[in-house]
Amino acid sequence: MTRALVLGGAGFVGSAACKELMRRGVETIAAGRKERPYGIFTSYVAFDRTDEEQLKRALAEVKPDVLLDLACFQPVEVDSVIRNFKGDRYVFVSTGVYPSLNGAPAREEDFVPLEGEPPASLDYMEGKRWCETLIARSSDFPWTVVRPPAIFGPADHTLRIAAYIERVMDGGPLLVPKESYERQAGLAWVKDIGFACALACDMRKQTDHKAYNAAFEGVSLRGLIEAIAKVMGVPARMHPIPFADLPPDASPYGPDPRRSAGYVLDRARTELGFEPSALEDALAETLAWYRVAHPSHPGYANRAKELAIAGA
Repeated sequence: MTRALVLGGAGFVGSAACKELMRRGVETIAAGRKERPYGIFTSYVAFDRTDEEQLKRALAEVKPDVLLDLACFQPVEVDSVIRNFKGDRYVFVSTGVYPSLNGAPAREEDFVPLEGEPPASLDYMEGKRWCETLIARSSDFPWTVVRPPAIFGPADHTLRIAAYIERVMDGGPLLVPKESYERQAGLAWVKDIGFACALACDMRKQTDHKAYNAAFEGVSLRGLIEAIAKVMGVPARMHPIPFADLPPDASPYGPDPRRSAGYVLDRARTELGFEPSALEDALAETLAWYRVAHPSHPGYANRAKELAIAGA
């Protein structure tokens, strides 16, 4: 039986990945910084992965065949894994690290490792790019990368999906970027990313030194808003304006017209067996959560300004 240690296993995506791994018969040990009550996971270990000695000790105790890493965006943490992990496969969960593709869908080979050495201070996106760069330089290390875009689902802590749901529900028009709201967007369902992670952990699949896109296919921002409105039984009202004129947080998913228009999934389909779910299935679970929790995205505080721009 394969044994997997999941760093960030108690988180939003980590929980979905752990459930899918356990469903597949993988001995799954979730890991996080905080102690968790018994019963949430079959097995759970608490340690600070940013402390190399704690990471080294946990790896020695658990002895995982697979290390699934959902909690890393600093290159120093990748270096620590490379030095200490002795198992068969390291699966790094990245993000949309691609350069500006100006509306072309991103293929895995569009990411080119960076030159030089990482700076001392990095934001999330640049941190992921540097992590992938260091991983790519490790020719003798058994790495695989999964690249999701923006992820939504029940209990999404970013509340970006809630930003669209509450605007649809209030009946007013949603400000959307006229250059990009009808093209494929970079979106994914949390269950699909958990599924993709589990597929990447399958030792029967030859994934060493490869990256895999995982996302919805053919879903635009317009399609997302219309699908939400259909489920809610209300009209989908949109007001396209230039992306540069969008107020902050009016459209958290963008899409920024300079970025890629979603992902090409050919490699993940062929080599992993990944297939994205229907948007309707993802929204059914997400809207059920929203109706109970009633979360609000911070950007909704500026809704009056948005309505004024739309002339509503």
